[in-house]
Amino acid sequence: MGKNIFIILLFAIISVLSFNPFFCIFAVPFITEPKTAQDMKSWPEADLVINHILKRWKMGLYSLIIVAGTPGSGKTRSCVRICEKISEKVNGKNTFTSAQIIDNFLDLIKFVKDAKPEELNLGVVEEVSVLFPSRRAMAASNVDLGALLDTMRKKRVILFANSPVWSQIDSHMRSMGNIYIESIRIFKEAGLVWSKCYWTQCDCQTGKSYKHNFLRNDVEVNQMYALKSDEKTWQEYEHKKDTFLDGVYSRAEARAIKRQQADKKLMDSVAPKDFGGLTARDLRLLAMKEKGMTQMAIAETEGLKQTRISQLFREITKKMSNSEGNGVLSVIKPQKNPLN
Repeated sequence: MGKNIFIILLFAIISVLSFNPFFCIFAVPFITEPKTAQDMKSWPEADLVINHILKRWKMGLYSLIIVAGTPGSGKTRSCVRICEKISEKVNGKNTFTSAQIIDNFLDLIKFVKDAKPEELNLGVVEEVSVLFPSRRAMAASNVDLGALLDTMRKKRVILFANSPVWSQIDSHMRSMGNIYIESIRIFKEAGLVWSKCYWTQCDCQTGKSYKHNFLRNDVEVNQMYALKSDEKTWQEYEHKKDTFLDGVYSRAEARAIKRQQADKKLMDSVAPKDFGGLTARDLRLLAMKEKGMTQMAIAETEGLKQTRISQLFREITKKMSNSEGNGVLSVIKPQKNPLN
C-alpha cells in the first residue's frame, strides 16, 4: 500500500512539472494488488474486520456483517474462519461449531431468541438473498426479519450473512449492516480466501449504504485474507448441506404430488370432459379467479410473476374464444372450493 502511494505521488509530481495531467495514467501498471498468497500473508489475518467487530461488541453493540461473492469464491469459509478468530480472542479457544451455521428462518429466530447478552453470540446465515429477497420486501418473513434485527442489538449478536449479490438482499437488512466483505478468490494451495472489506454507514434520510475503507497506521486498507477454517467444523457443515438438499428434494416431491392430485381432482370435477384445449393449470387459474383472488395473489400461490399470470389469462381467453371452452367457467363457478 505504501509503495502504491509513493508511485502515485511520483507520477503526480512529474505530471505537474511536465504540464501534462494525463501523465498520471502511466502510473496504473505500477500500482499492484496482492497477486500471491505470500504477498497477503505479510498482513495480519482479517485483523481490521475482527478488531472493528470486537470494538462494537465491547461497547454493547451488535454487528451485522454482509458477505457477497460469486459461488465458490469462499464466502462461507471466510465467515467461519473470522468467527473462529473472534472466538479465540474472546474465549481463549475456538468454540465455534457447525451448529452456528444457519440455513433457515426458524433456526435464525431460535439463535437470536437463545442469545445471551453477557456471552459471545456468533452466527453465520447462508444465502440470505433466498431467505429474505429484496423483491419480496413485504413478505411475512421479511417483515419479521426487521423486528428480529432490531432485537439483535439488545443481545449483542454478531451475525454474518452471505449472498451472491448484495442488491438481492432485503433492503432493511442491507441498511442495518456494519461491515461489507466481498470475497474475490480462493488460493487453494495456500489455503486462504482473498477479499475486499469495508465498514458501512447508512444514511437514514435516503436509506443508502456507503462503504468506507479501514485504516491501518493511518493508511486506507480495503483488502483482507482468511485462512482455512477448522476441518472438522467444515466437514460437518458439508454434511449438513447434503442433508438439507435431501430435505429440499423431499419437500419439492411432496408439493409436486399434491399439485398433481389437485389437478386430477379438478379435472374430474368439471363436466363436460372436453375442456376446449384448456390444461389443468388453466382450470386451476380459472378456479382461483372465480374465488375472487387477484392476479398478484394467484402469482404468489403459483410461484410466478404477476406479468406471467396476466399472460396466461390472455392465453386462456384466446383458447376459450376459439372453442367451446367458454362453457368451462360456468361449470367451475358454482363450486365452493374445487381445489380441495
